[in-house]
Amino acid sequence: MYQIFISYRRLGGEALAFLLHEKLTAEGYKVFYDIESLDSGRFDTKLLKIMDECSDVVLVLPPNSLERCKNEDDWLRQEIVHAIKTGKNIIPLTMNGFVFPSDLPDELSTLQNYQRVKVDFIYFDGVLDHIKRYLHAGKNLNKNNTSSNPDYKHILLWSDFDSAILDKLIKKLDFDDNYDFEILEDALDILSNDLSKIDTIILMTTDVTKFTNNSSALARLNQCLVDYVRSGGRLICAHDIIYRRTRNTQLQELYGCTITNFERTRTVRYVKTDICKEEGLFESLLDSFSLTDGEVCWGELAPDVNVYFETENGYPLVFSREYGTGICLYFNSGDYNNTAPGSILKPEKQFVLLLRELINFEY
Repeated sequence: MYQIFISYRRLGGEALAFLLHEKLTAEGYKVFYDIESLDSGRFDTKLLKIMDECSDVVLVLPPNSLERCKNEDDWLRQEIVHAIKTGKNIIPLTMNGFVFPSDLPDELSTLQNYQRVKVDFIYFDGVLDHIKRYLHAGKNLNKNNTSSNPDYKHILLWSDFDSAILDKLIKKLDFDDNYDFEILEDALDILSNDLSKIDTIILMTTDVTKFTNNSSALARLNQCLVDYVRSGGRLICAHDIIYRRTRNTQLQELYGCTITNFERTRTVRYVKTDICKEEGLFESLLDSFSLTDGEVCWGELAPDVNVYFETENGYPLVFSREYGTGICLYFNSGDYNNTAPGSILKPEKQFVLLLRELINFEY
């Protein structure tokens, strides 16, 4: 009995479909991908019965792969429609150059709402890890991945960096299977999650990138995150999330800080504050270390903000503020010239340790 159905159009998608079949099969999954029907050009309705066995449909999308879906008898269209109607966990894999056509049929329109994975063959191991995190197949076999396990942590991670950078960072964090990272393609995807089941949300962005240009959606997302923290959640943000020009007003109020100043510098020296030392916090980190952050960003802090690391000049680099029954945590590393700084790109050891500490911060 199969677990994963690979749906693809032969032109442009055959090589990736074959690679996925080989890689996922080697991981122990029961994977189906059809060759004979594609060679004959005929749609075999028996394929839909095989799809019914599967929990997941991995959809390979090279450029122009959906153009022929305007035809009702197109076999790829029939597979996608069946997957949508039967509630399959669809994972679209978008290859370089793919865009959704403007005249996508109505019965395929919801396809744009599924979590997509961007394919990068240079970092394909990271792409494969990304796919496996979205799969439903085999999750019931992992006893650690259950809500009844008190050590289980579901963590949402969004950034506008290349997802391969995030895959590498997650790998370097080296957490056990109790830590389930989910990379979001769009910050607004947070709104569709049951946040009562989310342990931590991590948000990182490049220079003044907004969550969305829609002011109404931006306000809803801000309020959703504020409510999440108030109800006991842990929110971890890089500096540009609360920079004044991003217009995340509610998050700036939540953090008790609006970033208004910055100073360009290749490396940033982090120094533990007295409160950090006295309370024995961030013990895995040195009392003083440097990160290739590219800049220091700061703003005036509310009186109830606790600072754990600062520059030698006293600018805050890592701080927290409790709100309701939850906590929001801030770190200076964020962006450098419209991409991730060296501290995240590599990622540097002390940054990895810092992020581990923030994820496990007790409050």
